[in-house]
Amino acid sequence: SSGINAEWPLRPGKKNRETKVELKFDDKDRTEYLTGFRRRKSQRKEKAKQDNERLLKEARDRIKRKAREEKKKKLEEIMESFDKISKENKDGLTEYEMEPQVFEDESTTVTVAAIELTS
Repeated sequence: SSGINAEWPLRPGKKNRETKVELKFDDKDRTEYLTGFRRRKSQRKEKAKQDNERLLKEARDRIKRKAREEKKKKLEEIMESFDKISKENKDGLTEYEMEPQVFEDESTTVTVAAIELTS
């Protein structure tokens, strides 16, 4: 016994019936597979096109949403500063109107300021 299996390799004429694999083709499926390359490729292209369009639309929507939020925030800041300026004191004058205003010309300087009148 030299450690070599006498069955291996198979002697000519002896068939390997235990591990034999048999393939059967369905002609319809085979034809579909062979003729479907172009169709499947065009389907992949169409799907990729739709995905790209969807991603582009989402990106545009994101940009628009961000721009709207920035505009809204800027408007709120402007309104807040306007409210601060237009806050009225007890005389009905705004803080801006209460501050002295200086107007200068070539020869004249005029300062306009609100004064309190008490009765």
